Amino acid sequence: MKLKFKQQEFQTEAVNAVCALFDGQQRQTSTFSMEQSGGQTFFFNETGIANALHITDKNMLTNMRAVQKNNLLPQTEDLQGRQFSLEMETGTGKTYVYTKTVYELNRQYGFTKFIIVVPSIAIREGVYKSLQTTQEHFSALYDNTPCRYFIYNSSKLSDVRQFATSTNIEIMIINIDAFRKAENVINQQQDRLNGEAAIRFIQDTNPIVIIDEPQSVDNTQKAKEAIASLNPLCIFRYSATHREKVNLLYRLTPVDAYQMGLVKQICVSSNQATSGFNKPYIKLLSVSNANGFRARIEIDVEDKDGKVARKAITVKPGADLFALSGNREIYEDYAISGIDCTPGMEQIELSNTEVIPLHRAIGDIDENLVKRMQIRRTIETHLDKELRYTKKGIKVLSLFFIDEVKKYRNAEGGKGIYAQMFEELYAELIALPKYKVLQNYFPAGADHVHDGYFSQDKKGNYKNTKGDTLDDYNTYNTIMKDKEWLLSFDCPLRFVFSHSALKEGWDNPNVFQICTLIEQKSTLTARQKIGRGLRLCVDQNGERIEDRNINILHVMANESFAEFADTLQKEIENETGIKFGILGLELFNGMIFEETTTEEKSLTENQTAILLSHLADKGFIKAESSMSKDVPELPKELEAVKEKAVEIITRNGEITPEAVSKLTVQKTVTVEKEISYEDAQQLMNHFEEKGYITKSGKIKDNMKSAIQSGTLELPSRFESARNQLVSIIRRADTRPPIRDASRDVTVRLKKEITLSPEFLELWDKIKQKTTYRVKIDEKELIRRSVAALQNMESIHKAHIVTQTADIQIDQPGVTYTERGIKTADLSDSYSSLPNILAILDSQTLASRSVIAKILKQSGRLKDFLNDPQLFIERATEIIRNACYSLAIDGISYKKLYGAEYYVQEIFDSAELIANLDRNAVAVEHSVYDYVMYDSTVENRFALDLDDDPDVKMFFKLPSRFKVDTPIGSYNPDWAVYVDIDGIKKLYFILETKGNTNELDLRGRENLKIYCGKQHFKAIGNNVELHVTTQWKDFKSKNV
Repeated sequence: MKLKFKQQEFQTEAVNAVCALFDGQQRQTSTFSMEQSGGQTFFFNETGIANALHITDKNMLTNMRAVQKNNLLPQTEDLQGRQFSLEMETGTGKTYVYTKTVYELNRQYGFTKFIIVVPSIAIREGVYKSLQTTQEHFSALYDNTPCRYFIYNSSKLSDVRQFATSTNIEIMIINIDAFRKAENVINQQQDRLNGEAAIRFIQDTNPIVIIDEPQSVDNTQKAKEAIASLNPLCIFRYSATHREKVNLLYRLTPVDAYQMGLVKQICVSSNQATSGFNKPYIKLLSVSNANGFRARIEIDVEDKDGKVARKAITVKPGADLFALSGNREIYEDYAISGIDCTPGMEQIELSNTEVIPLHRAIGDIDENLVKRMQIRRTIETHLDKELRYTKKGIKVLSLFFIDEVKKYRNAEGGKGIYAQMFEELYAELIALPKYKVLQNYFPAGADHVHDGYFSQDKKGNYKNTKGDTLDDYNTYNTIMKDKEWLLSFDCPLRFVFSHSALKEGWDNPNVFQICTLIEQKSTLTARQKIGRGLRLCVDQNGERIEDRNINILHVMANESFAEFADTLQKEIENETGIKFGILGLELFNGMIFEETTTEEKSLTENQTAILLSHLADKGFIKAESSMSKDVPELPKELEAVKEKAVEIITRNGEITPEAVSKLTVQKTVTVEKEISYEDAQQLMNHFEEKGYITKSGKIKDNMKSAIQSGTLELPSRFESARNQLVSIIRRADTRPPIRDASRDVTVRLKKEITLSPEFLELWDKIKQKTTYRVKIDEKELIRRSVAALQNMESIHKAHIVTQTADIQIDQPGVTYTERGIKTADLSDSYSSLPNILAILDSQTLASRSVIAKILKQSGRLKDFLNDPQLFIERATEIIRNACYSLAIDGISYKKLYGAEYYVQEIFDSAELIANLDRNAVAVEHSVYDYVMYDSTVENRFALDLDDDPDVKMFFKLPSRFKVDTPIGSYNPDWAVYVDIDGIKKLYFILETKGNTNELDLRGRENLKIYCGKQHFKAIGNNVELHVTTQWKDFKSKNV
């Protein structure tokens, strides 16, 4: 199997954030000779070929602030040694992003020398494996650009020499420990390098340094000095959990990743023992009589918030455990009456004469019984998912974290208690009739479906490690080599046990269960627990699966659901700086809103000619021979201008063509606009002035109330974006998106319903397939495109700005006084021009001959010469929009006789998992026992349909039910069958939206809905498609 990759917008944005730093840098041409390298961003020095920077730090600072402003991030004032940070949540492709950045920096600017600095063996091996896996993908993307990558090895210094002298992309992966100390081989002079130290070769290349997990790499002063010793051109820091956010360029938070579906959703099962004992939990940890008799015991303590946690406390004789437990009723009348420190007889005596020996407890369940239950629950959940996903070609993996290797495998390699438990439980569960079908896919016995990855000492004995020793190398090497093999059905291994090996640096996209067989107070954090399984899963073809109902990571936690959620929230807040309930500028990033403005513009030559023709036709001025005899219709926007001209004629007796050309026209323009830094700041200031948020951005209760009641006050220019803003505010006030496994339900197809008369009657009305034809009015396309191009803003020539200033050096410091500024157009800025006809032909629905007419008649080709790229972008948008609009206007659908959708093709019989708190609602009158919804609007809609006695059948149309359109396929929301007393039967296809105002629906979406209406109209079965928000309102108007 080969993993496949696709370009994703959020990753491209992260790459562009880095590349934009170098705007103004000389760009590499496609061919060059070594003698003519003036335009290249590398140069020869005495030891090799180096990166070179051709822009000043002042320019880079300007570029950096522009990137930060564009991404709605805090703007910083200092390059800090050209260091920059990018924050990306675990599982979103951080390594992919910086690898693509390497290729893109080479393509755009010719940089060739890159060093990736990592904190551990695990991450080093992970990065190397990622470069191997993506090599073919990036070779295809970047025209087979040569690229060599290697792990630094102190015994192979020839790699360093080749790194310095190669003209191709060179990527060195190095552990920080390999060059942090003066005694490291890399810092010592070597005869093999003509008496030079390897570090000197590296320094002379001015490498671009990429730090993977900087919080673990340069977290000491020595480490920072070591990074600086590489003489980097600049440093890019990539992490999900920065300790120092130095010049943040891009941010993708955990909440963003979860909400956007870029990682698996998180589901938690709480696995806690609740005993039937009437006794309180008390465990004796130690005793002492050094300073009077004392004992260290562990009890369950309730805090002020009502949460109970197990805590160790020190007690003396007479201590009241009721008071020490937070007045928990179960500890009433329990006190320490005696402490015995006699060696071999250590114990405490309670007030009820009960004795607890050292390391023993009362009111507790055997810990191994709890672990056994966790293993059983994990295997059961794993097998349930295999029943659903195996037919889809998805291999399911489960990961167990353990605190001691010996509990799974003893030093000699024998089975520990966890391995024995696993095999017993797996054999018991797989033998159940429910899972019999799985034995066809996975025939291997219990002893072959699990394995552990642990480090070994020199004698081959297994041992506990932290994941950063030389002994870990073979462990990681095995894991990385097995990564794709683990995803294959041919590999019998489905359950993986590990100690530290998988804590960081490794993850597998098909890990669906993570079970923590560790002590509750483990150093393994909630984010580390989930981090190994966040990536979206892949199938047997290596294709990424993006279905949110499949991508659910199930955590078998050994704390309560509430405690896990609370811990995860605190970790996200501490590690990323996100504050839940806090509104920040970055939350508005990427938001699109419609802005209507009235512009005062001078008449174009074309508009002037039309107006003069009309004035002459009405006898206000004398007709000239150059005027057309066929007077075109006066456009609506020129009516007010005509009245101005008539006023001037009435007042002055005449008006000259020159005077007409100086008149202005008011034009109301509605444009889709992406929110800017200033826009976001305006919103924040408005919310603060209205008392909705505090100065720090904390959301107040009155803002929540205003949203609930629909009375939230907004600046008028943002009114069209109300729904989006409300959604952003609600998201900011949402806890981490994890789901309670106890609220999970299995969604099953009710096959008996699909055979019912009600279903068959409705299905028969909508199952017909159609095909469409498009007729574009070529003359109208040319007219609309020409008019839009003529009204397009002018595109100016590239120009150079020269500023002059006097510099003063005196006691206060260095200051300057500007003396003048001059600008000059650059003639012949472009040595060659792109083939505009070929580009526009590939990006629009128009033919080259039509495009040529549009460009010629627009009279705007001069603008193309001024800035070809900007002109092509604007012309593409104008012509494409005109094509889409006319294609929809001229579309016609016809039945495809003999072609129809089949029930078994559209409705999946496989079971799905949904959650009652997040995306599922129980219904009776539908084909599934639960409706899986995408929004609160759909949730309410489903309940209203199910409660209506006149609705005999309804269902949410699966994504496989598609209507083809010229701008992509369209999937309607609902099919509804209404029968009123057997007299009136109606059939509807409904699209549910939060708002039915057409201005609030995106243009492309509106066009698709129009095509959907034409499709159902062509079927001719009295099925109507409508857009609505509430069933009750719709029914009152249409039924």
